[in-house]
Amino acid sequence: MLRKTKKIVWDSISSVLGGLDTITSDDEEMNANFTKFARGLIVNLLKKIGWEAKETDGHLTTLLRGMMIGLLGTFCYDAADVVEEAKARFQKFQEDPTDMVSLPSDMRSSVFAIVLKNGGEKEYNAVKEYFTTASNNAEKKFALASLGKTKDLKLKLRTLEWAVSGEIKLQDFFYPMGSVGHSSREGKEISWRFLQDNFETIKSMIGKASPSLMDACIVNCAGSFCSREKADEIEAFFKERPMPLNARTISQTTENMRANANFLDVLKASELSKQEFWDSL
Repeated sequence: MLRKTKKIVWDSISSVLGGLDTITSDDEEMNANFTKFARGLIVNLLKKIGWEAKETDGHLTTLLRGMMIGLLGTFCYDAADVVEEAKARFQKFQEDPTDMVSLPSDMRSSVFAIVLKNGGEKEYNAVKEYFTTASNNAEKKFALASLGKTKDLKLKLRTLEWAVSGEIKLQDFFYPMGSVGHSSREGKEISWRFLQDNFETIKSMIGKASPSLMDACIVNCAGSFCSREKADEIEAFFKERPMPLNARTISQTTENMRANANFLDVLKASELSKQEFWDSL
C-alpha cells in the first residue's frame, strides 16, 4: 500500500483518482472496484496524518490534510468512522460557527458534503442556513459548493431551483449547479435536464454579463458525462440554440466527453474489467 505522505505526490494522486472516478462512473461495477481501491489509499493516509492539526505540522501538511478530507468526502463518505468524525465536527461548528479548530475553513466544504451525503432535509437546511449567516462571500461558497452533494434527488433539484431564484449573487449562482452536476450519476442527469428546461431563464438572468457565467453553467450542468451519446445530445441542443460566445466551451466540453468515452473503452478492454484484477491488489 502507498506510504508516501508528501503533498506534491498526493497532488498527482488526487488528480488521477478524481479523473478515473469521473471516467469509470459510467461503468458501475468498475467504479465500485475502483472506489474500493482508492479508499484503501486514502484511509492509509488518514492513519498517518489524521483529522486533527498538530503543532509540528508544516504548511504542506496542512494543505495535504485539507486535500485528504476532500478525498474522504468522495471515496470514503460512507465509512462509519468518517461519518462519525464529520458529524461531530459539524455539530460543534453549528454550536459555534467561530470554532476554527473543529472545522477549519480548508475542510469545511468537504465535511459539509460528508454530512449531506449521510443526512436528509435537516442537514440540508442546516448547511443552507449557514449560507444566510456566513460573514463573507468566501464562507458562503462553502455552502454553495456542497449543497448538491445530498443523496436526496428532490433536494438536488431544489438546489438547482434555488440557484436561479435570485437569492444568490449572479457571479456565484453556478456553484450550486456544480455541486449537483458533479455529485453523482443521478446528479449529472438532473443538472443537464435542468439546464435544458430552464435555459431561457438562465440566459435571461445572465443577460449581458460576462459569457464566462454561461460557460460555467454549461460545464457544471453538462460537463461530467463520459458518453458519445451525451456529447451528441448536448451539441444538438446548442445547435438549435446558438451561443456564439460560448461555442468554444461547448466544443471543448463535448470533445472531452468523447475523449473520456474512448478512454473508458480502453479500460473496459483491459484487466480493469476483470474482478480478479481488483481482488489481486
